[in-house]
Amino acid sequence: MNSPELIIKKWMNETVSSTGASWTSSQIDAMWAMIVSMFPLGGLLGGMLSGIVSDRLGRRNGMLMNNVFAILAAVLFLTAKYANHYLLLLFGRMIVGINAGLSSALCPMYLTEISPVNLRGMLGSVNQLVVTISILVSQVLGISEILGRDDTWHILLFLTIVPAIFQLITLPHCPESPKYLLILKKRREDAEKALKLLREKDNVDAEIFALEEEAKQNSAAPKVRFSDMFKDKVLRWALFIAVMMMLSQQFSGINAVMFYSTRIFIDGADLTPDSARYATMGVGAINVIMTLVSTAIIDKAGRRTLHLLGLGGMWISCVTLTKQGYNWSSYLCIAFVLIFVISFATGPGSIPWFFVSELFLQNARGHATSVAVPVNWGSAFIIGWIFPPMVRAIGEYSFLVFTGFLTIFWLFTFKYVPETKNRPVDDIVAELRRAVGVTQ
Repeated sequence: MNSPELIIKKWMNETVSSTGASWTSSQIDAMWAMIVSMFPLGGLLGGMLSGIVSDRLGRRNGMLMNNVFAILAAVLFLTAKYANHYLLLLFGRMIVGINAGLSSALCPMYLTEISPVNLRGMLGSVNQLVVTISILVSQVLGISEILGRDDTWHILLFLTIVPAIFQLITLPHCPESPKYLLILKKRREDAEKALKLLREKDNVDAEIFALEEEAKQNSAAPKVRFSDMFKDKVLRWALFIAVMMMLSQQFSGINAVMFYSTRIFIDGADLTPDSARYATMGVGAINVIMTLVSTAIIDKAGRRTLHLLGLGGMWISCVTLTKQGYNWSSYLCIAFVLIFVISFATGPGSIPWFFVSELFLQNARGHATSVAVPVNWGSAFIIGWIFPPMVRAIGEYSFLVFTGFLTIFWLFTFKYVPETKNRPVDDIVAELRRAVGVTQ
């Protein structure tokens, strides 16, 4: 929504004027902020549904069903232009947010569960890599030379339907998660068949044995209810770590940068609107490149290390994003926005999404996801609402607010977050038990 912001605001104003009413610029800005914020609010709702969907429908089938929301949102986006009503745009943003919320829970969970232990971090990060590529593609398509025009912006938003159709065609050919099939559904033959397809070999006895051992532990453990996530000492501590990881992503200020990057470059870096849009695309390209680098090294460098490096780099950027008042301050603004995004992509961008699945056994994973993912999206919703008035209130010092949060998250990660690289989940859970003084 960054690139076509001014065009859609103009259309909204014309829509209201056609009814005989009129809006002030502050009213248009408020409605725009609401439309922008509907996406993370929908994501919060989708995240809350993710536990039920993943356990009842399965990881793959849940993703298949989720495409209904994307298709419905695309239709609303297209219809908004022809019906000449901005509320359809608002509802479309909410619905596509639900789609994104479910995807952000189901996709990392699926990728983590189908991965061998030594590739779990890399494949878990692929989800975030695809997200960054999608953001960049949307930014490129949103420039005025392509679809960012008065007569084509609705087509730009309608393209939401393309990945949904792609998934509907390709996902039926992908196997369901072997862990889900064997541990939750007790379907050993189907799990073995899925593993053979995924590993491209006939002998998967070792992995089946490991899954059966995990299934025995899962069966021996009492059934986990949602309330147990807050009552059980070990589950509560693991959930707290997962939630703090999610909060460290959003309260780092990343969505303030991504939602309003074009505006930051115009107001903070004194760029023209066209130059600001190209700078925003540069941010998107850097995000893709660094996420790709992170994906390649995460199973060697480790989750904890990359997360600490990322938070540290973002802390430095937040401090220096304060406008200096010199002639070269505009160049500093661009440079430190890029450093901020590089640091984010190094770890905090991808790690929290799949880290949740690494902290919990199968019997608690769905419940954990249905708490941690809504926390992430709810935080994004809050940031989307408070950042514009915060900018109006304290101006160039807005990013210093995030510095305090980043300090807390860095210290917490350093002291309490376990390294999960190349470790089976039961070993990680055992460490969490020791951390809270539970011996068995």
